[in-house]
Amino acid sequence: MPVFGKIKKFPESGIFLSALIGVVVLGSIWGVLEATLGGFLHLIHFPYKGAIMGGIGMSIMATFVATNRRPSLVIGVGFIAALFKLLSALIYGGPLFAPFVVNPATAIILEGLAFGLVTYFLFRGFERSVKVRAGVGLLVGYLSMTLWGAVASIMGVGNWAFMELQEKVTYGLVNGTALAIVGVLLLPLGYMVGTKLRPKLVQLRSMRPKIFYGSSAAATVSCWIIAAFAFASGL
Repeated sequence: MPVFGKIKKFPESGIFLSALIGVVVLGSIWGVLEATLGGFLHLIHFPYKGAIMGGIGMSIMATFVATNRRPSLVIGVGFIAALFKLLSALIYGGPLFAPFVVNPATAIILEGLAFGLVTYFLFRGFERSVKVRAGVGLLVGYLSMTLWGAVASIMGVGNWAFMELQEKVTYGLVNGTALAIVGVLLLPLGYMVGTKLRPKLVQLRSMRPKIFYGSSAAATVSCWIIAAFAFASGL
C-alpha cells in the first residue's frame, strides 16, 4: 500500500538507479515528441505550439513523479529532452549554440526546473488530490514563462532585448496562460498513467530485471534514432 506525501530519499541504490533510468527514458520520450510532433507543428505554423509541447512535457514529468516519487530529479527529465535539440544541430550541421538550439533547450530545462520546484513543495497534495495536480499545471505554466522571460531578458534572446516591459508582460501573460491551460488538462492525465505503470514497473524490475533494463535501453535508443530521422527529414 503506497504511503502518500512521502518523498523518496536517495540511499536506496537499486530504486535510485531505476529512477535515473526513468529520467533517461521519459526524457527521451519527451525529446522525440519535440522532434516529431513539435517539428510538425512548427512546419504548419500551428499557434501556441510551445503551449502544446510544454503541456505534453508536464504530463511526462507527472508520469515520472507518479512512478518514482522523486520530484527533485524531475529537472533531469527536462535536461534529457533538451539534449535532443543538440542532436538537431548535429544533423543540420549547424553550431551547437545557435538560437534554434539554445532557445528551445533553455525553455525545456526551465520548465523542468519549474515543475520540480512546484511539485517538491506541494508533493503531499500533488499525490492526494487531482485538484492540486491541476493547480500545479497552472502554477508551472506561469512560473515557466516567468523564468523564461527573466533568462531571455538577461541573455538578450531573440526579440526580448528590444521589447518594452509592457510588451514582455503581455507576451508572458498570453503564452503563460496558454501553457497553464494545457498543463491543467494534460498533467493529471500524465499522473494517472504513472500510477497505472508504477506497480507494473516495480514488478518487472524485481521479477525480470534483465527485461526491465533491456527494454529501457531499447526504448531510449529508439527515441534517439527516430528523432535523428525526423530531423534529417526536415522536421
